Amino acid sequence: GFIAFLLVLCGILTALQYRWTGEVARAEMTRLRGNLAEQAHAFAREFDAELSASCDQLTPDRAEFAGQSREAAHLARFKEWQATKPRTIFGRIALGEAAGAGVQLSLLDPTTAQFVPTNWPTEWATMRESLTEKSRGGPPPSTDKRGVMLEFPVFAGSSRLGPHGEHWLVLELDLAYARDQWLAELVAKHLNPSGSVVNDACVKMGSPNRDILYGTANGTEQPREGIVSVRFNRLGKSGRRSQMPGQTSGAWVLETWPRPGALETIVTTSRRRNLAVAALVNGLILSAGIALVFHTRRTRQLAESQMNFVATVSHELRTPLTVIRGAGHNLLRGIAHQPHQIEQYSRLILQHAEQLTAMVEQVLLLASAGKGPSGALRKPVALAEVLRDAVAATSQEARDAGCEVQLEVAPSLPWVTADAAALQRAFQNLITNAAKHGGAGGWIGITARTTTGPGPGKLEIEVRDRGPGISAHEIEDLFKPFFRGAAAFASQTRGSGLGLSLVKEILEAHGGTIFVDSKSGLGSAFTVRLPCRRATNPHEFADSLR
Repeated sequence: GFIAFLLVLCGILTALQYRWTGEVARAEMTRLRGNLAEQAHAFAREFDAELSASCDQLTPDRAEFAGQSREAAHLARFKEWQATKPRTIFGRIALGEAAGAGVQLSLLDPTTAQFVPTNWPTEWATMRESLTEKSRGGPPPSTDKRGVMLEFPVFAGSSRLGPHGEHWLVLELDLAYARDQWLAELVAKHLNPSGSVVNDACVKMGSPNRDILYGTANGTEQPREGIVSVRFNRLGKSGRRSQMPGQTSGAWVLETWPRPGALETIVTTSRRRNLAVAALVNGLILSAGIALVFHTRRTRQLAESQMNFVATVSHELRTPLTVIRGAGHNLLRGIAHQPHQIEQYSRLILQHAEQLTAMVEQVLLLASAGKGPSGALRKPVALAEVLRDAVAATSQEARDAGCEVQLEVAPSLPWVTADAAALQRAFQNLITNAAKHGGAGGWIGITARTTTGPGPGKLEIEVRDRGPGISAHEIEDLFKPFFRGAAAFASQTRGSGLGLSLVKEILEAHGGTIFVDSKSGLGSAFTVRLPCRRATNPHEFADSLR
């Protein structure tokens, strides 16, 4: 019921999260579209601010002309500007000075850092006409409509050769640099900050043709919805310079619009990612709930096994204690006064005292099972002797169960390094279990041999009986502490449920394993495998270990 509740809860949470992520996606789409105008204005502001800052740095103040020539003042400013490592946004820098009926042009040579008088370039004809009119005191003509040529009047002294200034600083924007680097960086920074192209853009130059200087659409015709247009490139006019007449908002136009499907792709990806995270969280919640249920069930089963163990141990303790107490009373009161009676009661007391001792030892072994045998107790051991001692120690249980014990040991078995007492205890437990639960078959077979195959050799010991066998669903729980099969409870066979778990602990501490093969009605076979090394005698084996 709890797992079903978790499934329903996680399903409801998943449905709600799907709905919420849809609302978040729609809000994200609206936000991204609304931010486009602000991103475009940030693009324009940064372009104009950087252009104006460079123009300001290249234009000397009147005080800088005191004691030096005009060219020297401009060169000093040019070197200061270069020292700041600015963008190479100007293709050519020149000075225009009124001379006779016209304006003399001096072009800056960057290699020699000198202004060299030169003829006016053909493409600068409009700028030449504009400065000529200004030098004659006529009305100032319109500025460069293409937004490429920039001019600034520079006052070098108190006298003036015209109403608009003594000479002019003329700057030409490097269109190749602007197209290939400057504008591309600004588009990536402000319009597509995520690294992917979400918004397309194009920059158009001024009249008359509105030529496209830069574009991200690569000449392909795409639907343009939600276009945002912003004018920029105020020809460096800002700060201490007044805005030129007829040029109030910029010579170039930035047009930007969302690339078809790009925003949808981003929002869809974000939604899928959020849904995946939500599904993972719900899965973790469900897994934690299922783990909690199984842990609770296993804890309850363990508690029940412990209670059964306590009840079983109490019963096992009560029987020998009752016998010992009865025999002691008979001896004390003189009921048993004949020598053979005294011997009989004494044997009875010793037998049941040994049962109590064995049970206490099992409990103590359970408490220290995880520690493994001490390294000081590990010595070269002859496995054949361990098996013979185990058979001898369990001979009484075998006789009581009416079983014949048959031991077959292969000749020249290798020696093992082990705690002999612990190994003997493990095999005694297997033999005793075979007598108690498989005694109906009247036979217990024990074989020991070496295995062949790749890798180091192993010793294989098998303890087999012809009893009723073990049911398939009980085999996987057979080596758990406190576990006792249904048949043991039904027949009220004495035991604590600790024997096989201790056997497994002892064998694993020696680097060994144990397997069980059992079929109902055909008996059971417990197979033990232990690592070994070949040696002819214990001394040679001990030397090889050192």
